[in-house]
Amino acid sequence: MAATTPITSPTTLLGKVGTVAGTTVKHVPTRMVLWGVVGFLVGVIGVTLSYVIGIWLLGEGAVGLVYLYLIPMAIPLLGAVLFGMHGLHRGAARATLSLEEKFGLASHLVGRVLAMLEARFGEDLANIPLQQLEVALKEIVATCMASKEDDEGKGMLAYVVRRARASITLCIENYLLTAYREELKESGHGGGVSMQKVRDRATRALSSNLGELVMSPLNKQLVVFLVLYLVLATGWWFWLFLILQGIGLLTSRGGVT
Repeated sequence: MAATTPITSPTTLLGKVGTVAGTTVKHVPTRMVLWGVVGFLVGVIGVTLSYVIGIWLLGEGAVGLVYLYLIPMAIPLLGAVLFGMHGLHRGAARATLSLEEKFGLASHLVGRVLAMLEARFGEDLANIPLQQLEVALKEIVATCMASKEDDEGKGMLAYVVRRARASITLCIENYLLTAYREELKESGHGGGVSMQKVRDRATRALSSNLGELVMSPLNKQLVVFLVLYLVLATGWWFWLFLILQGIGLLTSRGGVT
């Protein structure tokens, strides 16, 4: 079995990342502020539309909405916070891609998992049954996710590295299993599987698909956020009236009983 390439220690990795901290970390605060501004502006537009809709539907009754000014004032601020957090996650995702591009983070983490597998099975790893490998990978990935031994400290850079590790580690199991199956098929179930080839195959596949893996969930989250936020911002007075009406009905029923 080809020896697994030694992996870099967490401290060394963080040290390397630290040499270009400005290039990497800029993704997070920039996107956090940008999306916070977007959330605020969307809130302002939504609140404005809510008053237009209110005047159209309520006529003179819409004048009463002016006295509820604290709610529409709070909505853009809420949007700034929520979308700012979304921007924080998007920035961390972009930083993950930057770490992969500059330092081969996927290769680093795949090698780490394989090193733990090799420490557990030794030379038997080249001939381990697929089902046993799957169980072992689940345990090792869970251990990596829960481990605090690789604590990179505090601050923005440490946050980016931790999130990057988590994003990639969660995907490693499927890519290693797929690579192992493909190498097993090519080897004809004889002579053992080359774990170096498994590592190279899994790393290539993971690296090429990393952009979609880290950004796709965030894009879906953005759509949900945007729809729910617009519904809240443009119809806040309607939802408020429904809530008050529901409270009134519950109170009246409680009084009758």
